[in-house]
Amino acid sequence: MNSELPPRFAPLPVRLRPCLGESTNSYIRRLAHANHLQPSFLHCYLCGPPQWFGRPLLEHLATTAGHSPEALERALADANSLGGTNRPRRRLPRRNPFARRQDLAHRIAQEARKGTQIRTLAKRHNLRCSDIRFALEVPRLITAETSPLTDPITGELADLVEGMIGRKLNGRQIWTELMDHHDYLVTYDSIRHYIRYTRSRTASARAESLTSNLVGPGQGTAHDYRTGTRLRPAGFYPGQPRRK
Repeated sequence: MNSELPPRFAPLPVRLRPCLGESTNSYIRRLAHANHLQPSFLHCYLCGPPQWFGRPLLEHLATTAGHSPEALERALADANSLGGTNRPRRRLPRRNPFARRQDLAHRIAQEARKGTQIRTLAKRHNLRCSDIRFALEVPRLITAETSPLTDPITGELADLVEGMIGRKLNGRQIWTELMDHHDYLVTYDSIRHYIRYTRSRTASARAESLTSNLVGPGQGTAHDYRTGTRLRPAGFYPGQPRRK
């Protein structure tokens, strides 16, 4: 009788190749959809306890995806933020096709984060595939940044998160809904930070609305323009002498 436990991670039935410059969250989401899984479930499964909402190890993701860690490290834009394999950097190309077009290189990298293929990017921007590879590979080779790639919680994403907060969803529920039903790339930590910021901002707004109806020291007696009644200074009651 074999008493050894089976390995926790095993290759999924459907394998997908990661796109060059794709983020880890985008790849996990595509991998989950191809295997009829919830992206949030696959992400938490790869991370494991106690950091269910953290970053999966590169080796765990590679085993589940059916690819080598080296292949994922070459493709994923934020592979350096994943724990595990730490390989030496490759040599940089000599020619820089984006020497005077850094904004274009940045835009290409942004589009590739969500799994856009190299040929599609090359056709869209009328460039060679080698130029697209340069835009996606070189920034990762020359930077020491190891944080995951995420979308800033502003604009439409902020409105979406605000609506979820209004529905009394907590941080984990918001992250799960964004991961499973939207295309945004957001980490659980960034959502927690935003919720704290939103609550503090709401409390400040309430405090300002309350103090705006009170008269500050030295401003005398004010009137409510809607009712015409006089407003007493803060802390002053009838029969109480004013402080000189």
